[in-house]
Amino acid sequence: MKNRVRWVVGLLWIVGLVALWVGRDTAAFDPSEPFNGLAQIDGPLALNMTVSPPIAAPGDTLILSLHLRNEMKVTASPSLSLRLPPGLHADTAVLPTGMTLNLQTNALNWLPILPANGGEQQIDIPLRVESADLTQPERIVTAVLRYEEAEQTADASIWIGLPPQINQIRPLPSVAVGQPVQLIADIGGPGPISQSWQLGDGRRVDVADPIVAFAAAGEYVITVAAHNPLTALRGTAVTSSSVITIVPQPAAQFVPDDDSLSVGQPVVFRNFSGGQPPLIYRWDFGDGTIATDPAPSHQYAAPGIYTVHLTVENSFGQSEAFWTMTVGTPPIADMEVMASAPAGEPLLGQAYGDDTVVAYQWDMGDGAALEGETINHIYQQGGDFYVSMIAYNEFGGTEIGRWVHIDAGQTAVYLPLILRLNETTNALDPYNLVLDPVELAEPFVMGAMELPAGLSPSDQLFLYINEARRQFALPPLNFTPQLTAAAQQHTNDMAAFRYTAHAGSDNSLPAERLLQAGYSAGYAGEATAWGFEHPYQAVEFWVNSPAHRRIILNQYATDVGVGFTVDYGAPNVWYWTAEFGNAFAAAAQPFVRLDGPEPGLALMISEAATFSWNWPLPLEPGQRFVVYRLQDSAAVPLGEVTQPQLNTRYSFAMPASNDWDWVGAHTWQVKLEDENGAALLASESRPINFLPDPNVPTPTPIVTPTAVPTLAPTTAPITPTPTPYVPIGTPFPTPLPPPVVVTATPSS
Repeated sequence: MKNRVRWVVGLLWIVGLVALWVGRDTAAFDPSEPFNGLAQIDGPLALNMTVSPPIAAPGDTLILSLHLRNEMKVTASPSLSLRLPPGLHADTAVLPTGMTLNLQTNALNWLPILPANGGEQQIDIPLRVESADLTQPERIVTAVLRYEEAEQTADASIWIGLPPQINQIRPLPSVAVGQPVQLIADIGGPGPISQSWQLGDGRRVDVADPIVAFAAAGEYVITVAAHNPLTALRGTAVTSSSVITIVPQPAAQFVPDDDSLSVGQPVVFRNFSGGQPPLIYRWDFGDGTIATDPAPSHQYAAPGIYTVHLTVENSFGQSEAFWTMTVGTPPIADMEVMASAPAGEPLLGQAYGDDTVVAYQWDMGDGAALEGETINHIYQQGGDFYVSMIAYNEFGGTEIGRWVHIDAGQTAVYLPLILRLNETTNALDPYNLVLDPVELAEPFVMGAMELPAGLSPSDQLFLYINEARRQFALPPLNFTPQLTAAAQQHTNDMAAFRYTAHAGSDNSLPAERLLQAGYSAGYAGEATAWGFEHPYQAVEFWVNSPAHRRIILNQYATDVGVGFTVDYGAPNVWYWTAEFGNAFAAAAQPFVRLDGPEPGLALMISEAATFSWNWPLPLEPGQRFVVYRLQDSAAVPLGEVTQPQLNTRYSFAMPASNDWDWVGAHTWQVKLEDENGAALLASESRPINFLPDPNVPTPTPIVTPTAVPTLAPTTAPITPTPTPYVPIGTPFPTPLPPPVVVTATPSS
């Protein structure tokens, strides 16, 4: 409703702007200005090209004038090619000596000879306009001047079309004196097209579809003139007229600047009523308050729905207008934010609000603005910052603030922002790859090498990885395009979505990205780094990190792909990824990997549930995913999905239900099926619980009527009104670390 109100207010405010124009005799916009038919090439060999006139219609003849001048000290014999647009043709019978016409390309070619020290040649070529494209009247004549190894181009802009056509002026309603009305003409033809309106009372408005008002009653002849470049050049115009009737009777019309208010918020009622003065206004705001100002301001003291009633009266009668106002309260909200964090490391925040909240906005105190229920922000320098969060609903916002302290620490801008991992545990990833640890006797140093010029950062990273392996007596890895595609996709994804992890923005895992990229051999791990400007710094870090070292120095790895992304708007600027493969091992087997909701999630039956999962391969024709609810050994389909939400992530949103049959414990499962409904693969099954919603009425049981004795009436029991829950002091959620081992993440 707010957007509609503001749009209407903005539209009607144009009336005030038109009042500034209507008394002036301003010149109409000249749509012929961009089309001058001129082009020029400067230098020792100079070209002046003119197309005259630059605006034309089919059947006209244009003159193409060329003037070449040689300022060099030697005689020059350049070549000049003139590319003519469709519909414009040269007469081969009148071409000058030395000029030819290529009919296939519609190009003129000229080989002039220009003496030294100011020698010049000038020719005029008649061109026939044989046709016009009414959808694209703008045309270009291109000159290409070549001499020895140099080539220069210049474009002359021309216009070829027909005059505009006015089909009609939209029917004009009868309006009251002083009431705004929009004049609209249905105009066709090649553009650009300008409009000029004569209002019949001596005023002219040079604007398209203007909003105007008349000061006296009567009938006025409205005339619109339409110009495009052709009519502007020829001094003609296409016109159409219509009659508008202005009546003295009052007409009530108003718009509030906001009709979804919070208690105590001022609202201004903008009055666009009309009628022969003097006018008497009476406003009834629906809360017992009355006003007589033309455009009053009002505040409501209590929430509710109010009908605003405006009555406008003059000696010719009265008119009424109404508007419904909804007045509410801002949301109940609170926030939790970490009290302190080191510079360069994430500071987490969580917002809470009631069911009316539609958006959360954060001001981190360092110039950063974030949105969302949870935030993750990195401060680049120490100090005390005031973090504020505003929770919005349709009636306004509730602001909560906290001071946070950021320790300067030892982290500098653009150093790697590191999530600490337990590198001593050999964990399994979902694709069951375990790499043995590799011991390091002393810290590894990887200095910058002399590399061939012109290598990209990704190429340099590939060479440094193989150099590190050489120093540990391991064979070099083969550069593999499919692995490179997967690596580049992940670095781009980290920079674009502002995160640093092995799980992608679509929750994809490294082995799944290799399958998605078409790598047909075994997965051998992924290494990522960020914040390092040079590739040798990333490789040195990887070799000194136990979790990365077992990947870089994997004796069974045969292939590698590398990716690099630099984004100065991203938190860590430089992002690196290396994907490793084993050409002698089988590719990982794809499976339907469930993502959310987590096992055992409890939802009320009136809440919507979103099921998501990952599948790394494109679906074949006829294949689809079907989400099932499993109950009493029966599989009930909830819906099907044929397109991913993002890359490898699929999602199905089940709408809220008021069906009490859903109450209880259920399980859900996703199956990949073919066009005949046969299951090809099935995911694990996960439990999910649906709880009763006290606000949803229970189903009325069907009973058989039984005669009962009449009882004396009793007083109905009173149901207490539930007290709204205010989530203040809710414990801050502890973030879970991602899995490690086969996918190594930088560690300090």
